[in-house]
Amino acid sequence: MVLQVFAVVFGSLLVAGELSLHCKQHFQEVPKDTNVIRGQTAVLRCVIGDRKGAVQWTKDGFSLGFNRTIPGYDRYSVTSSHENEFSLMIVNAHLEDDAVYECQVLPRGGDDKLQARASLTVLVPCEPPVILGYSNGSTVEVPFTQQSLELVCEARKGRPAATIDWYRNGVKIMDGVRYGVESIADDKRETARSTISISLSNSKVENGAVYRCQARNSAVFGPPLTTSVTLSILLPPGPPELSGYDDKVVNINETMVLRCSSKGGNPVGTVTWYRNNEPVDWSFTSGGNRAINEYIFQVTSSDNLAVYKCQVTNLVATEPLTAEYKLKVNFPPAFVKISGADEPVQAGKTVPLTCVSSNSNPRATITWFAKNRQLPKSEVIETFSTSPEGGYITRSEVRVTVSHQDHNSVFTCQANNPEFGQTVADTLTLSVLYPPNQPEISGYRDSMRAGDLERMTCLSVGGNPLADLKWYKGDTLIREAVYKSIGNVAHSEIAIMVKADDNGATYKCKASNKATVIPLETSVKLNIHFPPSQVTITISPSQPKVGQQTDLTCVSSSSNPPAEIMWVRNGRHVSGTDLGTSEAENGGKNTTNRLRISPTSKDHNAVYGCRATNRLLDQSVNDAVTLDVLFKPEFDKDTIPDKVDAKNGESTSLNLTAYANPPDVVYTLYKDGVPYNLPPRYTLSSGILNITTVRKEDKGEYMIKGSNNQGFATFNFTLNVKYAAEIINFTNRLALNEGDTAVLFCKVDANPLTSNIITWSREEFEMNRTKARTEGDTSYLTIANLTREDSGTFKCTADNRVGSPDTKSAKLVVRFSPTIDKSPEFSRSAGEKGSTVSLICKYQGAPEVTVTWSRNSIPIRSNNKYKVTSEKSGQVKSESSLRIRDLEADDYGTYTCTASNSKGSDSHSITLTGTSKPYTPYNIEFVNATSNSITLTWKPGFDGGLSQSFRVRYKPVDAVGYIYVDVRPYGATTYKIKGLELATEYEITVLAFNDRGESPYQPKGIVAKTSAVQSPADISTSELQGTDEIPVIIILVVCIVGVFILTLNVGLILFFIRRRKKRLEGAHDLANHTNTFELYGSTNKGDHTLYPPPSDDTRSYGTCDKSMDDFSDEYIRDYDYDSHIFLPPQSDYPVPRPYSPHKIDSPRLGGSHKMTYILDDHPVSHYSWKEDPYRVANPRHKRGNYENEEPNGDIYEIKPRGKDLNELSDLSPSRPSSRAGKTPPPPPTRSTSRGGFGAGEMIPPLPARNYEPQEILSQPRYGPTPGSTSLLSPNIVTNPSYSGPVYTSNTSISHRVISPHAHQPSPHNTVPIGAEHRGHLV
Repeated sequence: MVLQVFAVVFGSLLVAGELSLHCKQHFQEVPKDTNVIRGQTAVLRCVIGDRKGAVQWTKDGFSLGFNRTIPGYDRYSVTSSHENEFSLMIVNAHLEDDAVYECQVLPRGGDDKLQARASLTVLVPCEPPVILGYSNGSTVEVPFTQQSLELVCEARKGRPAATIDWYRNGVKIMDGVRYGVESIADDKRETARSTISISLSNSKVENGAVYRCQARNSAVFGPPLTTSVTLSILLPPGPPELSGYDDKVVNINETMVLRCSSKGGNPVGTVTWYRNNEPVDWSFTSGGNRAINEYIFQVTSSDNLAVYKCQVTNLVATEPLTAEYKLKVNFPPAFVKISGADEPVQAGKTVPLTCVSSNSNPRATITWFAKNRQLPKSEVIETFSTSPEGGYITRSEVRVTVSHQDHNSVFTCQANNPEFGQTVADTLTLSVLYPPNQPEISGYRDSMRAGDLERMTCLSVGGNPLADLKWYKGDTLIREAVYKSIGNVAHSEIAIMVKADDNGATYKCKASNKATVIPLETSVKLNIHFPPSQVTITISPSQPKVGQQTDLTCVSSSSNPPAEIMWVRNGRHVSGTDLGTSEAENGGKNTTNRLRISPTSKDHNAVYGCRATNRLLDQSVNDAVTLDVLFKPEFDKDTIPDKVDAKNGESTSLNLTAYANPPDVVYTLYKDGVPYNLPPRYTLSSGILNITTVRKEDKGEYMIKGSNNQGFATFNFTLNVKYAAEIINFTNRLALNEGDTAVLFCKVDANPLTSNIITWSREEFEMNRTKARTEGDTSYLTIANLTREDSGTFKCTADNRVGSPDTKSAKLVVRFSPTIDKSPEFSRSAGEKGSTVSLICKYQGAPEVTVTWSRNSIPIRSNNKYKVTSEKSGQVKSESSLRIRDLEADDYGTYTCTASNSKGSDSHSITLTGTSKPYTPYNIEFVNATSNSITLTWKPGFDGGLSQSFRVRYKPVDAVGYIYVDVRPYGATTYKIKGLELATEYEITVLAFNDRGESPYQPKGIVAKTSAVQSPADISTSELQGTDEIPVIIILVVCIVGVFILTLNVGLILFFIRRRKKRLEGAHDLANHTNTFELYGSTNKGDHTLYPPPSDDTRSYGTCDKSMDDFSDEYIRDYDYDSHIFLPPQSDYPVPRPYSPHKIDSPRLGGSHKMTYILDDHPVSHYSWKEDPYRVANPRHKRGNYENEEPNGDIYEIKPRGKDLNELSDLSPSRPSSRAGKTPPPPPTRSTSRGGFGAGEMIPPLPARNYEPQEILSQPRYGPTPGSTSLLSPNIVTNPSYSGPVYTSNTSISHRVISPHAHQPSPHNTVPIGAEHRGHLV
């Protein structure tokens, strides 16, 4: 039994030990050495069993930390697929990641730490290989003399170093290759280098061989990296081979083709043609191991004996290879040239003439011709010479004795080449010298004006050569003459800007040529009128004093005839004394004039001008002097103010400068009658007084004194300093009892002391309960029957508009016993155990109120448990708070807040409980209502110690169910209920809720009604979108009415056109002056006086009963369009207006109505007369400038005339043309029968008419109207206060004010005589 127990115990120990052994932390998978290609992801796995300690990785001994996201290593992270895996993952591996990494597990709970290392090798692909000195695919050029070549290939910056292989024409090279590796400093990458040696003994085999270098390492995937070059063995070209010329003579202008070719060479040779060692053709073609250059040209004379050489060379040729041709060419002479007798020749002299031909092959022969015959060879000397340009030059000479008969004789020289039969020639005309005729001068006048441009011409006929004409002034040559020749006449002209020194000057013209020994001469003497060039003014004495007699003397320079002198002072004429004339230069005379004055200070700097005028020439010369008059200082009282205003604290500048000469004035400032010692703020310089900072004490009476060496003067002025209002005394605080009267005062110091300088104010206070009065510089504010609400701060503001206003505050305290706000929300407080709560006690009272807190009659003072604070919220309102920390069950209960002052005390109990549901809100009130909304407000009850919100319940009064809505934002106590019905009563009530629950609804809510009027703001977009469209029937009715009105207008137009045609056909028997107006004249047996007697309100008279239609038709019918058109002057109108008598615009009958009358029976074209018929002539201009006139709305009675227009008309039908040299009177004006004119419309003028001569020559056609003071035009007066009556019969008159739209047509039989001109006086 004992053994069994021992075995059990021993077995238990073994199991415990075994369990303890296997629970130690250990590596289940250790990290291994890993290779990774740069840019790829590497993972070092580390799996730990039974891990207890923290795990971290190190890099080359540097700890990376215990976080799976490794700070500072954005590409490193510890990743796992289960909780025991802590593998290190490195993304986008860089070369700097090549290091030794260690996975470490820290010891913990008795387990040892674990460590396991692994190396991470970052493989880097090598760069593409490079054959040093050559780019990929390039050609290696090697001279054929070189025996060997080494090529070096490098594959740089690889890890590990790259392996390099060489290939020749695709076959790998095993021999002659050297390989090496070079490390890069501070870098784990390496550069591999391979060198191959190539034997060039067999150049033909190596020429064109391709050598390729191939490199790769373990980081390079895909095909190896390669580069290659091609060998090129350079060889010299073969010698040139020529063809195209067989050493025969060729003729000029033949086409020559020279061909040169060269075989072999690497590269092939360049083939160039040279002419006389100058390159002429570099172009060649190559192919088939041969280069060819064909030079094609046209043979010229210069190619004779020219050497054409072909040259072949390339890069390896030691010297150029050449071959050449020498050409032989036949050519004729290109020209001949005669020389000798280039200048005119004197008769009797022998002249040698030489003829030279250009080069020719074979040589040319020369023949001479003169006077239409060939000169014999015996008179000719001919020689030959070789030309440097090839061929021969022929020279022939003859000698000719010249006579007068040889003048203009022609000599010809001909050159001929016998091989070609071509001849060239040159001619020479001989000129024989003889003198010209006597010259003549034209263009001279007996007298000339200085300054004019005068022209004189000299002519000379004949002579060979033509005469050379030269002008002289005296003995001085004039080089500006213009010489011309026409035929055998020589012509020379001079243009003279005549000057004074030309008076009496002699101008000569000389004619000469090579045949004259002494020039031929003609001369004239000039007489010049010239003005004076200047005037000279002298002053005596040179610097006068005030009152001292002073003479100003003016002397004009020479003038012909003598000048007259006039004096001017500051632009005004003054008279001087003429002292006569004297002889002067250029044959003129000087004039002297003296002005004697007694100067005053106003003459200082006065400009006295002297003007000398040559009356014959009407030219003057002026000069002026400025007087320098000495006088004592003078102060200008008109420009210097005697009272100066300045603002306190600002700078001011006073210009007190005195006018004096000399201007060096010494200024002295006096204040209150004594010299003023200027403070530093004052500067007085040159009469300018500057005060940098004006002060109140600167105010006073001042005098400025100015002195110079001529005397002194003084000026008195007052300096008035304005300064901003400043309150210097006021009521700071005033405490009174309720029912008392408070008087606050405020005293200011200000300049100016303006009325209403002091104002009283207080925010949110009815100031009409107060009464303010001002006595001098003090204002008093009285508040009677004080109440506790009057406590507050009154502001006294003083402002005199100078600077900033000054404001002081006066506190008014009305003493009363304290009262505490005992609203439900302040009667309870709540909080959970352990929390902190605050009990609020709001109160008001004055004077100062003392608050105490107590519980069960035990005072509470601030300590670790309680904290009492007070804070003022107004003048007499305050708030006290009792803060209770770490709330316990014993803290629940009733607390008392007591407020007391000298007037009494008040207490209020506040119950502290745990949190609960809120109390019901109270005092719900109606605020506003619209057609679809109601706004209400309420007061919150006790919140239960938690944040509370509110819910509104409402329904129409006659409905059954309620609608509920939670108020947003939470805690708001005002809410607008939207979407209600129009003119509907609603029952509304409110409850409160918090996290503990809801309060009951108010037992009695309110009843409110929405508005019965719907405003546009209450109409929603959806309502607008739902509105029906306009009924189709309305659209149809509008369209039918529009068509009817349009048809009616067309019918009326046709009716009036037909009526006008009938008038035109049957009105020829009427007198063509029926539209003449009898204005203000006697009509019949004294029925009317010259001026109709006006009534009290009558100032308008009718003169015609015809409509515009009647007048326009008759006017157009009776007018002779070809000779009686009255054209308004175009320049007299504001804008250009085309005029036509065949289309007249009638007056506008409203804002836009306009009728146009067209003569359908007249054959000429119709043009629009754009003259505005509502514009009348402005009497301020002599001609037709038109301005708009607007009649006002006064009412006038119309006195109709007794007869119509036809009864009064007795004028002859004949009318003079309006363009027969006389301008007819302006056209009469009338209105239309369409009704009166409204405000803003213009008076319509009638078209022009023609009148009899007796009308124009008799008494004035138009007389002034009664009561008129000004006329708008010669025949129209606008009634300034006419509104236009409406007539119902020929005898009754009714008055009304004209509407701008009252322009309906009136029947002719209802309009009284003269009503057509209402609103006008004609």
